Amino acid sequence: MYVIRTSADQLYALHQRGELVGILQEAERELGRAESGANEKRAWEHSLPAMARDLVDSGLGAVDMMVECAFPGVQGAADVILAGRHPRTHDLSYVVVELKQWRRVTLAPGSQDRFRVGNFTGKLKKHPAEQTGAFCRALLRSHELFAERDDRLAGLTYLHNAADHDVGDLLSYERTGLSHIFTRDSRGALMRFLRERLAPVPGSPASARFVAAVGPDSGGGSASEVMRRRGGFPLLSDMTATEQFALDVLRAAYAGDRKCVVAMTGADTDVVGTVTASVTSALRGAGYTCRGPERHGSAEPPESDVLLCAESRLVQTDDWTRPLDGHVGTSALMAELIVRTRVPVFFLGNDEGETGSARPCPSDLLRRTAEVMGMPVRFFRLDKEFR
Repeated sequence: MYVIRTSADQLYALHQRGELVGILQEAERELGRAESGANEKRAWEHSLPAMARDLVDSGLGAVDMMVECAFPGVQGAADVILAGRHPRTHDLSYVVVELKQWRRVTLAPGSQDRFRVGNFTGKLKKHPAEQTGAFCRALLRSHELFAERDDRLAGLTYLHNAADHDVGDLLSYERTGLSHIFTRDSRGALMRFLRERLAPVPGSPASARFVAAVGPDSGGGSASEVMRRRGGFPLLSDMTATEQFALDVLRAAYAGDRKCVVAMTGADTDVVGTVTASVTSALRGAGYTCRGPERHGSAEPPESDVLLCAESRLVQTDDWTRPLDGHVGTSALMAELIVRTRVPVFFLGNDEGETGSARPCPSDLLRRTAEVMGMPVRFFRLDKEFR
């Protein structure tokens, strides 16, 4: 099931005494497992203590850590599964953690979903959040504790050595509550996330329940049926995942070598309000200047690092469809907003246009405006379902 199971406090203490790697090696031998390679041992020495330290610093030292945790019917093993109680519901709560020591990652040329790590010339890598999400979904299908209770499970990838600007291509990955991603630059966000999922109480009862629970249901039991009924995982069903995804996309855009326009579609006005408020607070707390357009769509919006513009605010202005330099199908107001910010972000309700309506489609206006300005524009759907 796992190599060792202990609290974050105890694991970090073992690391500080220089005993952690030796204890893990001894546990492997006792379990009859093949000896781990050099990469795994480096992760034991550096990545596991980083995760434990962040738990301790979050006041969650009593949470249990199940290291190198495998489960019947689930391919592969999780680096760590955190086990404890939810701080609000007091129900069982688990977080699958993938730990990476990667420092620089770029999207492979000509690929949409494979990445090159540093100067490594070997096999291209999948996105680590894809790996975490797949492990979580397998648990949801096969583990008794999650039958009709998928809210008990979350997943994250932690690149504790990496700065945002060195892994920008990873931060734009579309994710759900099963595939959050954090870097050393977002350690504060990681700690908030952990406190939202885990209470500062002993996690040993929760880890014991995880180990003792019934595994795969060979008769096609309730967990599999629930997965079939549920279908995909809509991002908007998890506001924490939605807000973190939006924040990561903006941080990646800011760190990019070339300025681009960001468009997020598919969310209604209430959700956009919630997301923009959360993102604005987080960005300002991290030292970015983050603003919205002036109340009446001023032609001189304030300069800023990030500008967040909701479609509902945009269409309130009288001249939002005024063409840019006479170019049909463009918006001079959008262009003004784009020019005066490092990362212009537009929250648009519908990127498909409105059939039979004379009202211009904001997404089409944005595409055409960015094209005329020679500016790339990236669209992200917040209502997409992930499987």
